[in-house]
Amino acid sequence: MTTQPSVRRLRAGRLLSDGMRRLVLIALLALAAPAAGRAATFTLNVTGAMDLGSVGAASSGDTVFRVDPVSGSVSVVSGGGRRISTASARVQVNITCKPSRSADTDCTTRNVRIQMGRIGSLTGRARAFSAFYAASGTATIVTPPTGAVPTIFELAPLGDNSQKNFFVGADFPVAGDDSGLASGNGENAFFVYVVDANGLMVVGDTDKGRIKAFRALAVSKTADLSFGRIQRPTSGASTVTLNANNGNRTITGNGNAVAFATPAPTRAAFTITGEGGQQISLSVPATISLTGPATLPVSITKSGATSPSLNSGLGNAGSFSFTVGGSFTLAPTTPVGSYSGTLTVTVDYN
Repeated sequence: MTTQPSVRRLRAGRLLSDGMRRLVLIALLALAAPAAGRAATFTLNVTGAMDLGSVGAASSGDTVFRVDPVSGSVSVVSGGGRRISTASARVQVNITCKPSRSADTDCTTRNVRIQMGRIGSLTGRARAFSAFYAASGTATIVTPPTGAVPTIFELAPLGDNSQKNFFVGADFPVAGDDSGLASGNGENAFFVYVVDANGLMVVGDTDKGRIKAFRALAVSKTADLSFGRIQRPTSGASTVTLNANNGNRTITGNGNAVAFATPAPTRAAFTITGEGGQQISLSVPATISLTGPATLPVSITKSGATSPSLNSGLGNAGSFSFTVGGSFTLAPTTPVGSYSGTLTVTVDYN
C-alpha cells in the first residue's frame, strides 16, 4: 500500500522522459532535412524598357507592333499605324545561378524555367502585350517560348556564379484614334520570372513597355489650284504665275498673253491634322504636268515652312494649313483647250 504511489510516479516519469526524447529527435530531424535539399540561389534583372518611342497611331483600330528579340527592330504585324522612332526596342535579361554549397550541382546540371507575362495597369494608348518572344544571348534557350501569354521556356544550365543573358521581344498593340484613349505617353508592363517545376516564382523582375503615340496624320484639300482662263500670246512667250502666298495672278515675259477675270484663279489649299505640337515634314512636287490638247509643265511653289509644327500641344489635336501656287509658260503655238493634272502632297512626322 505504501509503495504503490511511488511506482506510479516512476512510470509517469519514464513516460515523460521517453516523450521528451521523441520530441527532441523529431525536432532534430526537422532541422536537418532542409539542409540536405537546399536549392541554388538565382538573381534576375531586366535592363532597359521595351520602348517603341514615337509611333503614329491608326485612325481606327489597334496597330500591333512586333519587337524582334534578335535584332530589336520593330515591324507592324497588323493595323494602319507605323513607328517613327528607329532605335532598338528589345530588352535584356541578366540571370545568375549561385550554388548553395560546394557540392551543389544545380547550376551546372539543371535547366532553368523562365516565365514571362503581363502585369500591372495600362496608360495612354498602350494596350496589354499580346505575345512574348525570347532570343539567346550568352544564355542558351533549349526550349523556346510559344509566344502565348504567359509563356514558359527553358534555359540550359547557367554554370556556377556565371552571369548570362537573353533578350525579350513582344507584340505591343497601340490603340487607334477611335479608341477614345489619350494620345501622348503610354505604358504597359511585363514580368520575367524564374519559376520552379510547379510554376511558382523563385525570383523575378518587372519592367515597362513605353510609347509616345501620335494621332494619325491626315491631309485634306480645301481648294484646287486653278489658273483661270488665259488667252495665249500672239507673239513672244508669256509666263503665267499664281502667287502661293497671296493668290495674285500675274503675266510676265515678252509675249502678250491676256488673263480673264472669270473664272477667278485660286491657289490650292490644304489642311493637315494630327498630334498637336509635333513637327512634320511637308513636301510638294517641284513640277507637275497638266494634260489636255498637249502637255503643259507647271512649276510648283508653296507657302510656309518645309518643316512646320502643328498647333496646340501633345495630347491634343493640332493642325496646319498651307497654300500652293505655280507658274507655266505659254507660246503662240500652245494648243488651245482645257488642261488639268494632279498635285500630290506628302506629310510625315519628323
